[in-house]
Amino acid sequence: MPKRQAGLGKLWMSAALAALVVAPAAAQESAVKTEAAQAETSAAQQLGRQMYRYDQAAWHATDEIAKSVDLSSPGELRGYLVEPLDNGNLSTVFYGEDDGEYFEFARYEMAGSKVVGGGVLEADRRTALSPMLQSMASAKSAAIDELMRREWGFCSNSAPNTLILPPDRNGRIAVYFLTSTTQNGVYPFGGHYRIDIAPDGSVADGREFTKSCLNMRLDAGPDGAQPVGLGVSHLLDEEPTEIHYFQSHYVPVQLFVLIDGNAWVIENGALIEKVEDFGE
Repeated sequence: MPKRQAGLGKLWMSAALAALVVAPAAAQESAVKTEAAQAETSAAQQLGRQMYRYDQAAWHATDEIAKSVDLSSPGELRGYLVEPLDNGNLSTVFYGEDDGEYFEFARYEMAGSKVVGGGVLEADRRTALSPMLQSMASAKSAAIDELMRREWGFCSNSAPNTLILPPDRNGRIAVYFLTSTTQNGVYPFGGHYRIDIAPDGSVADGREFTKSCLNMRLDAGPDGAQPVGLGVSHLLDEEPTEIHYFQSHYVPVQLFVLIDGNAWVIENGALIEKVEDFGE
């Protein structure tokens, strides 16, 4: 009997010691996963905010240039690019092409959605694009070729919006092709794509954010009351993507992104909360 008690005591101590060894390891693994998830969430939010700022700069600069240039007959114009300025504002550069060379056609300084300077350049003041803008223009062309190769389609009849971010710290340029909004109260969450272009001009990566169109309608209630939220399901990722954070800036209510039974509540480009087992 005493021997048995001693044996049980030894077994219990061994199990307790094992638990002390395993528990910190499991906790550490969980902490690493949590930290990785938080980093991914933060990166997606930052990208979504950056996309929104660049989209606003392009949108309102286009409205400004349309006052003096007939954009239905663009001629030598080839598009626009947005770059950061040292003062925190953005500059929207409209560029043209002459004998295969890109040049600045117009430049507007943007503070949020407000034009604070710039205009169409006189012919004798037009210069070649800076090396960074040149690489962004070339990346756009390469991304269009890849988009056509993959035969990705859009979810509205109007031309898609293009959004090109400056090179990241690895020199990659993210080119987004976004289904444009054509109806009030309808927000497209499908038909959006990202193609990454490497520093050497090759396609580094590409993805679609959904497998089908998701034109989500925000309808008022029978008494005209504004809905409190808009729900959209997502299947391709474990967390909301930059597209969700970007679109949330335009949706006038909270956005509920439903993933694996959980709801990620997003408002104005920021994650408000994650609701586990939503709807149960």
